[in-house]
Amino acid sequence: AKAVRFGGFEGGGYSNETDAVWLLTIRDEDHEDGSFSQTASWEKVETSGASPRARAYHSATLIHGRYLLIIGGMTWRGSTIEEAILDTQTWAWIDITLACSGEPSGRHGHSVVWDKSRGRLVMFGGGSGTDLLTSGVDNNEVWELKMNRIEIPSFGGTGSKMWRWSKLYEDTISDEHEDDSDDSDDSDAEVEENNEMEDTNDRTYNNTANNLSPAESLCLGRCHNGMKIAPDTVLLMFGGGRPNTNGVLGYNLRTNAFIRPLVRGPMPMSRFTGIALFLDTEGYVFIHGGYNGEESATIQDMHLLDLGPLLNRNFNSLPVDTNRRSNRVVTDEEAESGGRMSGYNDERSVIPMDRFLMHMLSQQYRGLDDTEGL
Repeated sequence: AKAVRFGGFEGGGYSNETDAVWLLTIRDEDHEDGSFSQTASWEKVETSGASPRARAYHSATLIHGRYLLIIGGMTWRGSTIEEAILDTQTWAWIDITLACSGEPSGRHGHSVVWDKSRGRLVMFGGGSGTDLLTSGVDNNEVWELKMNRIEIPSFGGTGSKMWRWSKLYEDTISDEHEDDSDDSDDSDAEVEENNEMEDTNDRTYNNTANNLSPAESLCLGRCHNGMKIAPDTVLLMFGGGRPNTNGVLGYNLRTNAFIRPLVRGPMPMSRFTGIALFLDTEGYVFIHGGYNGEESATIQDMHLLDLGPLLNRNFNSLPVDTNRRSNRVVTDEEAESGGRMSGYNDERSVIPMDRFLMHMLSQQYRGLDDTEGL
């Protein structure tokens, strides 16, 4: 197994960003006595072509198992949106030119997924500024980068042959109250599908497939975790600079609509900058670490989100703390004001996730011919 690392800060205080490329190789070794071991080694890669701008907190998305697309990031001067592609077979940087009527603003801590069946990349949220806590603002936009059936952008040429940015959602926060909303458009079916999965708690905001409350929007804030868990389903969780959230949000790539999964079990502490990995064979999301800005504390825990609760299975690879307490969730008022969020809630969240699971599985079955499927 191999992993490619690009960029990052080499100095403290968000300084000395780098454009270095490193390759991590993990080797499995079987021994004559029947035992098994793994070794890991880092190697600095010498690339060719014009290196892109050095940066950190960018996104890196592998396309066709070969092209590593770098988007956005932070420098000591501020955030950038600059795109770059690295061919991981030749280790050459590809000079790209994108066609757009307006490209996204500079951002860091966003997420990008490859929607192969629709020939595009979809980018969620992020933040601006020169650091994670004291400058800039979170944004909650959704953009798509259409590939126009071309694996990599053409060198020059006409605009129709280039990749193209377009905005799907300019602002996912709704200012309108439910009582004030009388919208009725051709997306009613999509709204109904998504609202069936919505929490039954009273809400101040008009939460539909296309509008999120301030608290929900934190899942698109800087340094959230975004991952594709089925051909048409993206999971967005944690994130937000001020405050952080422990929320979970879904996005339907087929309908370009948000999904509200209802999560059961003790809630982890709110955080951002943590690591989350979808274990596609097992159907779990593994979460580790992060930082809680309200408590000014690093987090060193590990959590699992079970995407298959109806299977009534037990996770045996690591010990599970069955007595952990549930952390409270951020409110809309706290999200709007950046208010403090701390403390525990002794009541455990018991909201069923079954309907979200069935939705996810239906998306998977609909896309079984997609080699990227679950």
